[in-house]
Amino acid sequence: MRFKIELEVLKHYTDSLLPLNYQYELSSWIYKVLNHGDPEFAKWLHSKGYGDNKKRFKLFTFSNLKVEKYKIHADRLIILSPKVILYISFYPLEAITPFVTGLFNKQEVTIGDKISNVNFIVRSVEKQSEPEFTDEMEFRCISPVIISYIDKNKEKKYADYMYPKGEKFNELFRNNLVQKFNVFYKEEMNPDDIDFDLEITSIPKSRLTTIKAYTVDESKLKGYIFNFKIKAPEKLIRLGYYAGFGEKNSLGFGCVGLRD
Repeated sequence: MRFKIELEVLKHYTDSLLPLNYQYELSSWIYKVLNHGDPEFAKWLHSKGYGDNKKRFKLFTFSNLKVEKYKIHADRLIILSPKVILYISFYPLEAITPFVTGLFNKQEVTIGDKISNVNFIVRSVEKQSEPEFTDEMEFRCISPVIISYIDKNKEKKYADYMYPKGEKFNELFRNNLVQKFNVFYKEEMNPDDIDFDLEITSIPKSRLTTIKAYTVDESKLKGYIFNFKIKAPEKLIRLGYYAGFGEKNSLGFGCVGLRD
């Protein structure tokens, strides 16, 4: 299920400086709120999630913050309006609805790093109506999509971040989606057996995100913002919409919205 969360800046918004790299802090807040409601579920989701020893997925994602008025200065987002919108999306759908609605409402949260932070309060939590899913749909990224690949033939075993219109992107995008489906439903769908097509319909814009900035565990992730058309079994598209497309979904990557 997907929720629209309306946040309000608690202090005077002309003084509000948010780091551009806020995804890890938002993810931590989501886990913290879930922990208040069900510590065992939150612990399981954070440490294990859905899957086995080979592949595990958290099956939730969230959007970038949508700010009505803002400026960007260096690595800071200057918030110039009091209201901020966040979309959070979970799979599976039905069981989590009343749980989330009650937990997030009226929560206060501070997002930021050691340089600057912003205090918010949740003013409303609204469950979003479900789109009419079909086997061909158009989406726009509301957070970057990450697809990576490790070439086992190379001496250095580090991940390359795939460009959306480059070689292997479509195949890896499809395989990731099928892996999530197989892990959750304990099935063995073969990616090569499905009718699948992915068309990137806009110029991809790269986004380099720093996770755990200014700490010894700092790392950088590269994703892309773009529009796309996807043809696949409806059940796979539905899962991708709610759980996120691509990798690192629980850190706020791979969240999409319908094309207007």
